[in-house]
Amino acid sequence: MHPLAKDSQGEFNSINLLKIPIAIFSYSEKELIFKNNSFDELFNTNVIGTSEDLYKSLEKKLVNELDCIYQGDTESHLFNIEVESSRKKYIYEYNAYKNNEFIIVQVQDVTKLKKTQFLLHSSNSMLEKYSNEMFMLAHTDQLTKTANRRALFTKFDQLKNANTNLKCAISVLDIDYFKKFNDSYGHEFGDYVLEMFCEHIKKLISPLSFFSRIGGEEFCLIQDKSDKGDTTTNIQQILESIKDMQIETPTEKTVNISFSAGVSEYGKDGTTLDVLLNNADKALYYAKQHGRSCVIPFSTELFEKRGDILYAKDVARNNR
Repeated sequence: MHPLAKDSQGEFNSINLLKIPIAIFSYSEKELIFKNNSFDELFNTNVIGTSEDLYKSLEKKLVNELDCIYQGDTESHLFNIEVESSRKKYIYEYNAYKNNEFIIVQVQDVTKLKKTQFLLHSSNSMLEKYSNEMFMLAHTDQLTKTANRRALFTKFDQLKNANTNLKCAISVLDIDYFKKFNDSYGHEFGDYVLEMFCEHIKKLISPLSFFSRIGGEEFCLIQDKSDKGDTTTNIQQILESIKDMQIETPTEKTVNISFSAGVSEYGKDGTTLDVLLNNADKALYYAKQHGRSCVIPFSTELFEKRGDILYAKDVARNNR
């Protein structure tokens, strides 16, 4: 024991009455000069404290941690030290501060606290992951792995909230004569057509576009920062690309697909998604009754003149 430690034993004996584990270091000598009974008890001296090497190792770690105080960079320091004993790991938190010619170190066992914090963090991470997975499941069409109707409305609300001067166009696309694929080759092939259709369109649209399946063989495309004219041209280009696809059937023959589409524009044709979808839907069914495989932009004038065309909407739905 260092001479200074011997001289200080009587002075520090009263600290043995404290239940708080305390160690005292000499500021000038950089050595441990006193530790109270609670300090010894904390480290379970009956098991690991009998080894002088263990205390020397601990003392060395403490001196290294206290170096910032010795160097005058700070007058206090809070840190943790891990100790392994009997295949167990203990975590101790040290609160050190300078007091005249001494550095006083208060210690507490935070092993259980850290384990609890770790478990809480792990639980929170698992809950967050589970929540994200549930969100994805709720907002994704499981067959085509494309956004669903719920996701479409969420995206539209996000666009409106983020931009008071929103400029976008809404397109509703419907695969032509889709029922024939199911009737001729079975529902599994019909599902395959839907998957190929979505996969192909996702490759053609820009990052500013949002594509979703809104029911059956009907899809919606939001094109941000785009007006009705630009969108109609773009959808027509997508249609031409889709028509070039060759899809192999179960009979090893190939079939072509096409779609009809209606386009409405935010602001001009409505400001809510329900109205925009409804108007795009009207333009879509006009396209269906005029030969299919075409893209029709919605206009009030068009449907005022051709209002008699739209009476058979339910019939058109059954003849896609």
